[in-house]
Parts: sequence; C-alpha cells; structure tokens
Amino acid sequence: MIKHSQSKSILTSLGLGLLSVAIAIGIITRLVAVFQYVTFDIGPDPDQIRDAFAVMGIWSGDFPLIGPSAYGLGLGGFNILPLYYYVFFPFTLLGGAPVFQALPNAFFSFLSIPLFIYLIYQLLERVEFPTRIFLSGLAGLWHSVLFGDIFIANFQWNPSSLVFFFLLFTALYDLALKHLSSWRLQIPIWIGIGVVLSILVSLHSAALFVMPIVFVMTSLMFGFKVLSGRGSNSRLILPVLGALASVVSLAPYWLHEYRQRLGNTRAIFRTIASASGSGDEESLPLYLWFWDKITNLILQPINTVRQVYFWDASIPYLILSVLFLLLVAFISFQKFKGNWNIWQLWLATWGLLLLAAANIDPVLSVFYYKSLMMLAPIVLAVIAIAYLDWPKPATLAFYCVITFFVVVSFSQNLFYDYQLMASKYGDRRLMNTRELAQVMTQLPAGSTICDPRIARRRSVRNQYNYIDTYVTRNDLDAVEECQAGHYIVHPKRILWIEGNFLNQGDYQETYIIPPADPEGLKLWPTLEIVDNQAFEPSADLFMETETAFIYRLS
Repeated sequence: MIKHSQSKSILTSLGLGLLSVAIAIGIITRLVAVFQYVTFDIGPDPDQIRDAFAVMGIWSGDFPLIGPSAYGLGLGGFNILPLYYYVFFPFTLLGGAPVFQALPNAFFSFLSIPLFIYLIYQLLERVEFPTRIFLSGLAGLWHSVLFGDIFIANFQWNPSSLVFFFLLFTALYDLALKHLSSWRLQIPIWIGIGVVLSILVSLHSAALFVMPIVFVMTSLMFGFKVLSGRGSNSRLILPVLGALASVVSLAPYWLHEYRQRLGNTRAIFRTIASASGSGDEESLPLYLWFWDKITNLILQPINTVRQVYFWDASIPYLILSVLFLLLVAFISFQKFKGNWNIWQLWLATWGLLLLAAANIDPVLSVFYYKSLMMLAPIVLAVIAIAYLDWPKPATLAFYCVITFFVVVSFSQNLFYDYQLMASKYGDRRLMNTRELAQVMTQLPAGSTICDPRIARRRSVRNQYNYIDTYVTRNDLDAVEECQAGHYIVHPKRILWIEGNFLNQGDYQETYIIPPADPEGLKLWPTLEIVDNQAFEPSADLFMETETAFIYRLS
C-alpha cells in the first residue's frame, strides 16, 4: 500500500515537472524568442509585411473591411475575413516596430500550452489524478516543442493563432455544457463562443470552411442537452445569441459585402460548391474521382504526422507514421471513457477538416492547412495510454512502443527548434528587425537603400519602407535598381528555407530557394543557416555589424 502511494506521488511530481518544463519552453521559444524577429521579410511577397501595413493603417483611419486573399492548392477566388487585423491592432499600442505585430502570435501560442494541458486534464475523466496530471503534463510538453508551431508563432501571420482559438472554442463549449442551469455563465460563454468563431474564420480558409459547421453541430448538441434535462427550454436561444455575437463581430466584413453586393460571400460558396482540388478532376470517371478522394482522406492525417511530428519524408518515417496512427487511433476509439463534450467536438472538427482536405493534394499541402488537427496525434496517444486495459505484458509492450514514438518525435522537433533558436542567438544568428532599424537610423537622412527584390508589390510593401515609416522616420528611400551612392544592407548569413526570396551576390539578380524535392512531401518550414554569397559590386564599406555589412556603392 505504501509502495503504491509512493508510485502515485512520484507520478504526480513527474506530471507537475513536465507541466512546468512545458510552460518554461513556451516562454523561451515564444515570448522571449519572438523579440529576435528574423522572419519579417521571407518569401517573394511577404504576408507579414502586407499585414503589418494593414494593421498600422488603422491608426490613420484606414479600417480593413476584408482579409487577405486565399491562395494555393485551388483555394483562390475569395478573401478570408478581416477580424485578424483588429485582434492584433491593440498590440501596436506598444509601438510600430514589426515585432509588436508578431508578439500576439507568440502570446497566443504560449497560452495554447496551458490551455491544452487544461483540456487534456478535462478530457481524461475517470482516470486517477496522478496519471491524469502526468499525461496532461506530457501532452503540454509535447505540444511545446513542436517546431512548426514555434516557427509560425515567431512571426506575424494569420494562421499562426488557429490552435489557440480552437482550443479556446473547445473550452468555452465544454463550460457551456457543464453549466446548463446558470444563465449568469451561459450568456457570456455563448457570446464568447460567437466572438471566437468570428476570429477563427478570419485566420485561415480551413477554419472558414469547417468551424461554422462545427458551431451548428455544437449548438444542436447543446439543444439536445437542454431538451433532455431539466429547466427552462428558453436556453435554446443561447446558440442564437452566439451566432448574433459572431455576426456583430464581423461588422467590417458585412459593410464590405453590403458595398460589394455579397461578392466575396458568393465566391466562398462557389468554392465550397465546386469542392475540387483542380479542374482536371472534373474529367475523371466517377470511380477514379472517388478513389482520389479516399486516398487523400487517408493520406492527410498520415502526412500531418510526418510533417508536424517527424519532419521527414522518407519511407521509414512513412511506415512509422502509419503504425503510430493505427495503434493510437485503434485504442483511443475503442477504449475512450472520458469527457464526451470535448471528445465529440474534436472528432467532429477533425472529421470535417479531413473531408475538406480530401479536395487538396496531401503531398503538396503544408502543415498549417491542418492546424485544427495538429494536436490530434498527441490527444490520441494520451487517451490510448490513459484507458488501456490490456494484460500487463501487452501493456508494457505498448508503453515501450509509445515511448519510442515520443522520443523520436521529440528529437526530430528539437533538432529544428535548435536551428530556429540558432538563427536568433549565437555566433551564427541572422539580422533581426531591431538591428536593421538601428542600421537605418545611422544612415544619412534622405539616403537611398537599393535591393533588387523591391519590385511590383514589394515596391511599397517592403521591410525598409515599413521600418522607416513607423520606426526610424529617417526619410529613407528604397529602390530596386542599384546606383552609385546607394546603400546596400548585405546580410552575412541567410535563412535557407523553401520559398525564401534572396539577392544574388552581384545585386543584379534575385533567386528563390526551391524545395528540396519539388514532387515530394512539403516539409516547410524546415531550415538551416548558411553563409550569404560574397558581395560583388564596387563599393565602400560604410559599417559592419555582427550580422551584416552595409556598403555604399561607388
């Protein structure tokens, strides 16, 4: 008896230790690391620079009425909704520096860790407290080290906060079903659900297609609970209150649609009605079309594990991903005895997302398309561990297998976590936005910076223009063509990541980093730090920093 009690005490202590480490990692990799902002300018037309201008435009009365255009994998033709800009706007009270618009994603990503721990604890009902707290801590720690989540939490981007707001939606829904009789709680809870729904559909097209249906399903489940219980049926009006809160929250969008005669809304419904990944599918025989959808449906969760948990496209990791998913899914679906409110909501969301994802290529889709189910493998694993009741030898064998999966996943993610942190700290770090602003402050007022990447949309939406407009205010100009007297900021090192848009050493041509395997599984944003090309133009060295040379062309 004493030995059993000691085992429980040790398990509880381990759980609290894991929980504490998860929170610490979240603080370091999100809230601290974001201030070394090195990904403000990546890609041919950086979304983060575009959105930074849009958010700062609110200060001058330019209120965004529509979100950014959806693009890629057949998802073009409409814009997502604009609430993202207004959620991030209050953070600009801290200043105009780019990092203050990346900070919200870091903040929400950090909050998603304790919120996920809380929800796993709530999910694992009928499990002894020591095991419950241990598995909640393990789940939080696993989530805290996921490289993809850390990367997108460290720069301004609309999909980055999907995980947090989905978890918040889940927590509010669970509270609504647990406090059916309390009007004092139900009214703010359903208003909160409606507002969170509006934010979710403004973050990414995946949430735009899936979450309104999830809201309807949760509303129906709430209605069923009300009708099957005691108390006033007037509570059935509460989901309507949530829907109304969602509609009111999206007032800027409805103003846009009033002016445009519902043009974007019609485009969204056309996209849903077409429900095809490409025009080529329309000519396929029905059985091939059906086979294509089923194949996509199966491959999407497998590739999510390969992308988010292993970051490896090789055959061994494909086999490992399949075995892991089959094992934990089989046990979870068979043995689950916990909180059905949370479980049903998550299953419904994952199922709807997979149905929607069946219309896009599972190889070419990047992990953030499936952010709503990014944590599903962790959920399935902890459920399988919590409710497994096999004979002792089989249980021990299962624990060994799961431990192997967890160790491999941790090691793969920690490797890329290290690469990302190395890009921010140490001898091989990259130039961050604060250092660029310091350089721009030291240039003579009215100077011209040249950068061949500044063309087309980048002619206005570039990092130099943004930083000088809202941070340095040094009346600098930024142009595409380099001439004598212009200044060039030449980084010593660059971020080698698929899609990054860079200058050749001659500062006449540009190039985009290609995928390692154009036909293979997308493993963005795996990265490495490499030395930049040697500087070739005739120029005088104006100044040197730890991360860049600044030249004046002669």
